[in-house]
Amino acid sequence: MLTVQNLEKSFGGIRAVDGCSFEVEDETITGLIGPNGAGKTTVFNLISGFYQPDGGKILFRENRIDDLPPYRIPHLRLARTFQITRELQKMTVIDNLMVAPLDQMGESLWNSWFRIPSVKNQERKIKEKALDVLDFLEIEDLKDEYAGNLSGGQKKLLEFGRTMMTDPELILLDEPGAGINPTLMKKLNGYIETLRSEESMTFFLIEHDMDLVMQLCDPIIVMSEGKKLAEGSAREIQENEKVLEAYLGG
Repeated sequence: MLTVQNLEKSFGGIRAVDGCSFEVEDETITGLIGPNGAGKTTVFNLISGFYQPDGGKILFRENRIDDLPPYRIPHLRLARTFQITRELQKMTVIDNLMVAPLDQMGESLWNSWFRIPSVKNQERKIKEKALDVLDFLEIEDLKDEYAGNLSGGQKKLLEFGRTMMTDPELILLDEPGAGINPTLMKKLNGYIETLRSEESMTFFLIEHDMDLVMQLCDPIIVMSEGKKLAEGSAREIQENEKVLEAYLGG
């Protein structure tokens, strides 16, 4: 589904990503791990169009996307979350979800004036979908709460729900477990597993919680100093001497 070839990105002479190559297969939950500063989030920013690479290629469904601006990426059915949630704080939870779907008819002034029934019909369907997402994530009781009032864990679920509203084939999750309690993390794991098995979604996630990664992800890609250091199953990664050296400093 996703192919990264010899990806390079530098900032002021510092090589953040240095000839990194890997693939993400359909209907997998692929983990991306590595020490702090390994280049993981930079890779996500390159894939999602926030940065333009200095070299290499990024292909999604065999089509190059490394020259596309960020707003074009979701139209390819590729979505992402962020380490720090970016909810619309002064809008309700359900409104945060309802603004997420792409190409809504109501965004056109012409449609808002002259195709009112069609706009209302689409909005009704979007609201039904948003309620389904909230029900799936077990936060339907928060639908009328302002997003800014949610706890850190609830904001993570809301951001995850917004990606679901765009009907993605691939979701990039940047540290989904950061700042949330173990019980909620266990639920989030279950949601990810369900969407992969029942909706054929593919996940590519960065995470520092090794227990979570080892339980959830297969395969696991390890980065160090901007390069891919290793790739394999949880057992293979745990037994890889190069990985241990990168984390423990030799």
